[in-house]
Amino acid sequence: MISIRQHFKQSLASRLMLVFALSAAAIVLLILAIIISGFTSQWQNNVRPHLEQYLDYINDDIGNPPNIERAKKLVLRLPINIYISGPDINYSSNGSALDLSDIEFESRHRKEGKKDHSFMSSLTKQGQLIAFAESDERMLMRNTFDGYNVYYELYHDGKSAQSHKVRNWALLSLLIIFVLSFWQLRRMLRPVQDIKTGVKQMGEGNLEYRVPIRRDNDLGELAGSINQMAEQITHMLDAKRQLLLAVSHELRSPLTRAKIAVQMLEPSTNSRRLEEDLLEMENLVTDILEAERINTPHAVLNRQPLHMQKLVAGVIAQFPEHSVQLIVIGDVELPPLELDEKRMQLLLRNLLGNAICHGGESSPVPKVELAINNAELVIKVEDYGRGISREDLAHITEPFYRADISRTRDTGGSGIGLYLCKLIVEAHGGKLEISSELGKGTIITARLPI
Repeated sequence: MISIRQHFKQSLASRLMLVFALSAAAIVLLILAIIISGFTSQWQNNVRPHLEQYLDYINDDIGNPPNIERAKKLVLRLPINIYISGPDINYSSNGSALDLSDIEFESRHRKEGKKDHSFMSSLTKQGQLIAFAESDERMLMRNTFDGYNVYYELYHDGKSAQSHKVRNWALLSLLIIFVLSFWQLRRMLRPVQDIKTGVKQMGEGNLEYRVPIRRDNDLGELAGSINQMAEQITHMLDAKRQLLLAVSHELRSPLTRAKIAVQMLEPSTNSRRLEEDLLEMENLVTDILEAERINTPHAVLNRQPLHMQKLVAGVIAQFPEHSVQLIVIGDVELPPLELDEKRMQLLLRNLLGNAICHGGESSPVPKVELAINNAELVIKVEDYGRGISREDLAHITEPFYRADISRTRDTGGSGIGLYLCKLIVEAHGGKLEISSELGKGTIITARLPI
């Protein structure tokens, strides 16, 4: 499962969206800080003075000493609670005691003809002691006069509650914008994913794949160019394949005539070498035709029950005696398997021929191992010769590739053998694996599903 870090590393849309999200979050936080700071300042300078003035008007309306009947009428009309305690009064408009926990009053002496605050009106009555207190949800005013304590409680959404609302709405809006932006960005960059998939498919050899063109823009033009390139490559490969097949077919007749002519010559060293060269050319033509036949999309395998041990033993018998060692893992008779006999013979001949050719004379003889492992037939051919360099190993299964650029007979064949082996294994739904180390030898493993 891909981790989040790998996902952001691989997905362009996710990386762009992360940049946009971080930028948007920073901007939103800055705006929130400015709004909350401004709201706090407005609350202190404008909103709170009006609330205090409002409570002061209600206090004037009740009078001193307080009038209970007047207080009851005010409570019915206004969203306020009034609490009165004194020598002969103990009144609560909501029937509950006033909660003064965590409340700290600010005392203000008010005298006739003098204002303590610009928002406070002067009182004609003397001796009142006015105090205000504020919590996050309510404003309290206390009036102390001649032994009476009158409390006015006004509930409201304070600066903290307002700040929470602003923050919540801002975060919700940011989340909605983020989701919509991500959706739009994924939609805009979908052609990039199509191009990525198309390039991967074509890189794996599927030149029939075409990148869908979703919009008439730069990315759509790029997708069209990639499709056009794939078509051109397909035409070039088809032309090359047709030329190769035509040449191979045309070579068969002169090769046959040349073989007949050589056989009519007097036996000699030159005639023997000429016959070997003709045989090598004939095998090359056969391999080319077989490789192209398997490589076509409609290649058909002639599968039938096949005893691999007998087949391998028969192929080994075609080589010099004691040149290859056969090992059956588990030392048991392998069951008959549904395989193409002719192509499996060709596979084994090429693998064993390469192992003998590159195994060296003084090294232990190459060995071929047969085993059934995890519902797979495993054919492993190992030699102890020169080995293959890491640079050559990546291209060794390409057609006509040779590690030795001199292409002498002593260093190998035409370079099509392993390419043909790979095609045969893949035609059976398997996989060809090659590992090698210079000076120690090479291991070629064919894994065929049962």
